[in-house]
Amino acid sequence: MYDVIVIGAGPAGYEVASLLGSGGKSVCIIDKNESRIGGTCLNEGCVPAKNFLETASFVKKSAYFQKCGVDLTINSFDIAALKKNTNCLITDLTDGILGKLKKAKVEIKYGSASFLDETTIQISGANEEVIKADKIVIASGSTHRNHPLMNLVDGKIISSKEVFELDSIPESILVIGGGAIGCEFATFFKSLGSAVDIAEFTPRLVPIEDDDIARTLKRELEKQGINIFLKSNVTGYDVQEDGVEITLDLGKKVEVKKYDKVLISIGRNPNTEDLGLDDGIVTTDRGFVIVDDTLKSISNMNVYAIGDVIPTPALAHVAYYEAKRVAATILGQSPMSENTIFPSVTFCTPQIASIGQSERALKEAGVDFKAKKIFFKINGKAKIKGDDSGFVKILHETETGKILGAAIIGNEATEIIHEFLVAINAELTIEDLSKMIFAHPTLSETILDLVSAH
Repeated sequence: MYDVIVIGAGPAGYEVASLLGSGGKSVCIIDKNESRIGGTCLNEGCVPAKNFLETASFVKKSAYFQKCGVDLTINSFDIAALKKNTNCLITDLTDGILGKLKKAKVEIKYGSASFLDETTIQISGANEEVIKADKIVIASGSTHRNHPLMNLVDGKIISSKEVFELDSIPESILVIGGGAIGCEFATFFKSLGSAVDIAEFTPRLVPIEDDDIARTLKRELEKQGINIFLKSNVTGYDVQEDGVEITLDLGKKVEVKKYDKVLISIGRNPNTEDLGLDDGIVTTDRGFVIVDDTLKSISNMNVYAIGDVIPTPALAHVAYYEAKRVAATILGQSPMSENTIFPSVTFCTPQIASIGQSERALKEAGVDFKAKKIFFKINGKAKIKGDDSGFVKILHETETGKILGAAIIGNEATEIIHEFLVAINAELTIEDLSKMIFAHPTLSETILDLVSAH
């Protein structure tokens, strides 16, 4: 009998397990095998993707630094070396997670978990076992969402998972889906020489982001030579020996194009189908566990759910926060806020990031606000780094100057956005920021230039 069983050892799962174990609870965490420790994020998501993207961004900038006097000639790209490096990175981080769980005295069991009743879990696999706990936390993550028309075909039609298994860079690739993941991989492949097209069903790229950001991103990707088809739909496909022929409905016309590879990136589905949630009296909607404002199942008061299995943003940093909230509740600590802000970041080239309220949301809410924007073209550090594209935009209350939101596209946007995380949480105004000293030359001082401008 355990105090808590955690199903899933991804960011949500290992974080809540280590916090509960460190807090004195007897905790068992279950995942299918040791290679799944760290979940999608570590093994086939955030970490390997960003390692691939960092490498590609270096290749993309090499031409600029040759102009700066660096004698650097890139004749080829060794994807095998990148894969080896990425696997070493994953191994190092896996060891860190296992060490963290061991230090917290969390017991790890491997196999497939499913509910037998409200507090009992069956573990199936090499070692069959039935275990019980006072509390159960579902943190089983998510999987690639299938295209309604197309199935994955080994080596030709792939998901983001299979990108890390490629043995060569394709000459051409169609990315279906213009969200964060789709745009990241589009710029990865383009940087390494692929001809890249993006087909997005909606009228804009990165639909959850600021309209201004989406327009600028489209323009910047097109400058790189990426073809973007908005309001497009794949209506047919034919897998051939040397590629995939795709029929694209573009609204006013239909095009048939052939690609070496097709990457499907249209979202993810919660991993709850095989958990026996009906036996556990756990209510779901479209596969998502339905929880109350404390992240507790609405139908089983012994069960919590966090991460991609609930209908909150499928982001590792959101999952970490949800893990902290549930751990605090189970340990009887002061509850953490349900309503908090978090950055949205996309590591394409150029990077994009946002936080707080968007311009669209403020207009819909009838808030009296102003938008201020400044371009990186005036920033010395951006020019030094070889990329001065993009801008910083701040949204603030008209009367008080209180910062309500921010959006950035450009160099290191995913890092700079955290300055606004602090500013919004501290309820700072643009006048407060204007009285601070920012180091020079830095990308961050663009913010000072923006808030100081009249």
